[in-house]
Amino acid sequence: MIPGGPAVPLFECRPARLLVAALSLLLASSASAQSLTDRLEFSMYGRVGVGWAPTSGEFIQGKTFNLTGRSVGGRLEEGDYLEPSLKLHLLKQAETNPDAPYAYAVLTPAMWADNGLFIGLTSNRFSSTLALELGEAYVAAGNILLPGLKFWGGVRFYRGTNVYLSDYWYFNNLSAQGLGMQYGPLDVAVLLQTSATLAEYAIDTDGDGKPDQRRQRTVLVAQYTQPLPNKHSVHLLAEVHSLPQAVTRLGDEQRVLPKDVGVVAGVKGHLDLGNGSFNDASVRFGSRIANGSLGGTPTWNTYGLPSASGKYSGAYGVEVVEHFLVNVNPLLSLNGYGILHTGRGASGAVADRYVEYAVGAQSTLYLHDQFHLVNEASFQGLREGHEKFGTAMKLSIVPTLVPTGKRDIWARPHLRLFYTLALYNQAAVDRVLSPYLQTVGGSKVGHYVGARVEWWL
Repeated sequence: MIPGGPAVPLFECRPARLLVAALSLLLASSASAQSLTDRLEFSMYGRVGVGWAPTSGEFIQGKTFNLTGRSVGGRLEEGDYLEPSLKLHLLKQAETNPDAPYAYAVLTPAMWADNGLFIGLTSNRFSSTLALELGEAYVAAGNILLPGLKFWGGVRFYRGTNVYLSDYWYFNNLSAQGLGMQYGPLDVAVLLQTSATLAEYAIDTDGDGKPDQRRQRTVLVAQYTQPLPNKHSVHLLAEVHSLPQAVTRLGDEQRVLPKDVGVVAGVKGHLDLGNGSFNDASVRFGSRIANGSLGGTPTWNTYGLPSASGKYSGAYGVEVVEHFLVNVNPLLSLNGYGILHTGRGASGAVADRYVEYAVGAQSTLYLHDQFHLVNEASFQGLREGHEKFGTAMKLSIVPTLVPTGKRDIWARPHLRLFYTLALYNQAAVDRVLSPYLQTVGGSKVGHYVGARVEWWL
């Protein structure tokens, strides 16, 4: 309970009510006589830990060293996060017939700290401490009408691979609400985006400072993955974004926000190097209102200012990613990445542009089946407009216990201790570019000591 205040039962808290209601709907969505045990699958991602800044008494959990405030450049300072997922088979596919119809529903809540440590919560202050969203709530059905034809509808994690070291879903991170269809190597979808707080979505029509009108962006997506010999592949991506006209009124003054469009094109190559090793490389170009890429944001997070006409003519965003894993031998694995984002808005102003990059690598020494010594280094830079590049170098040592005893960088759970040293240049300090600098003050040297468990089921 809140000191000096009344106790609030758990199920009177809005996030908890929403979660319980959603779970109830999912579990009640099938009247099949099959046992729930046969039809229900549970999976989960989670990370929980503690962290200290040795030179400061500030609460530092989740205050990343990274210049954009996002995970590009390294994830060790990330805060707590839980993502349990339920998959309910509404129509279970016959094991003896791969062409038999099937259908399932997925519900995935996501939880993280909104104020302090949510996992150590001993009161009922959920409304001020725990942030809870439904990351996924969708139904999919396959082998409908044709063998291999699959449909889905709802909100889902609609994305491909990620750079794990930066917790960065790249190239085709299209997680949103919509509907789609997949047949063989072809995947198409129609998505809607209305919830962002960007000015092109949320509009104040009466001058009270609060958005009371929203524009709805429609995104058409087409993806094609061409398998190649030896488990290699090429992945093609195309997006078309459309934003309708909107009219705002402030007293007698009327302002028209013109309709606008954007196009995205991308290609990604995958090389299977055997023994779990791989190399992935991708490039993606987004134009006009689909120019989002700064910090790894989705293409619909339009960057910059419009032109004098109110449109984003000439705006663009580019993403280039290189990601590799080499399992050298039973004693050593090397994982590394290079990321580049660059783009501009449509205003033509020198300040309305950016360049961001990050390179990093991690070595894992398998000193014992259940003890892995992880070492990580990264370097990143950020410049907006004509300012000097702000840079940060991060060096980490991460002794890790691995109960499963697998000599594999993907083995989980992990029980980690870690220390990270960050070195900033003067431009990064002067502009306090990272959440860490914004918390502890303007120092060129940062320290982070932590312990974390991470697991997935």
